[in-house]
Amino acid sequence: MAVSLENPLAYCREKVSGETASLHYATLFQTEELKAFWLGCFTLNHELRQACLKQLEAGLTQVKLGWWQNALAGSAGNSNPHPVITAISKQVIEKIPAEHWGELINKVASGCEPKRYNSMTNWHQDVLLETKPWISLFQARFVDSNADCTQLQEFWATATRLCQLLRLAKYLEQGFQPLPVEVLAKHGVTAEQIKRREHSAASKAMFKEVADHLLEQANLAWEAIPGDQRLFARPLRALFRMRVAELKVHEQAGYNLLTEQKIITPFKKFSTAWTTQVLRW
Repeated sequence: MAVSLENPLAYCREKVSGETASLHYATLFQTEELKAFWLGCFTLNHELRQACLKQLEAGLTQVKLGWWQNALAGSAGNSNPHPVITAISKQVIEKIPAEHWGELINKVASGCEPKRYNSMTNWHQDVLLETKPWISLFQARFVDSNADCTQLQEFWATATRLCQLLRLAKYLEQGFQPLPVEVLAKHGVTAEQIKRREHSAASKAMFKEVADHLLEQANLAWEAIPGDQRLFARPLRALFRMRVAELKVHEQAGYNLLTEQKIITPFKKFSTAWTTQVLRW
């Protein structure tokens, strides 16, 4: 018997995919079942992050995260699962070993902690570790569990780092500054200048160099992904291309990432999603 996705989709849309959100457009041309899977994954990440960021007491955070771990690990025996579990699909979740959910939750929690990196390699390796548990979900839904998803993970991690760079103005308010020490030193930019949001020719050159590096690495990884994986990962590709469009707006404005976030228009998001999904750019 087919499971209705109307309520799970409504729940997920309310949490992570408003009418003008990038994720709304990135999944716009997906079937209902695939749209539910992607929105379910992003909503699960959202719920876990909110539990970590909004709880004032560590004990309450652990209770909430423990509830999610039990709900995910015990989904097979639950006749009335959480909407997120229904969206992702109980059948998919049941393929995942119970202990895996603890690892995924721990990595999401780790990603909520402010960090400093010494090098570009340190930054990349940390984000790779955070994305790794999600790859098992993709494998359970789309490919054989033994399939090599190394390049998909590389692409996603690099695209995530580009997003972190573009959201720098917001992250500074949360005490997070992803740019590594070696990059700051190379361009003669201090951590204090970043905190004070002092934009200069040096910081402009730094942001451009990092952005160019991330674009190159993400595109190389995407081209190396097997065709079947590139097909199902179109929403991730669409989100990445929307971030690239934002970067171009920043480029025209002088790369002032310290004080502002650039927003692209809904039409730009729509056209980017369409060319990604239909023309497979």
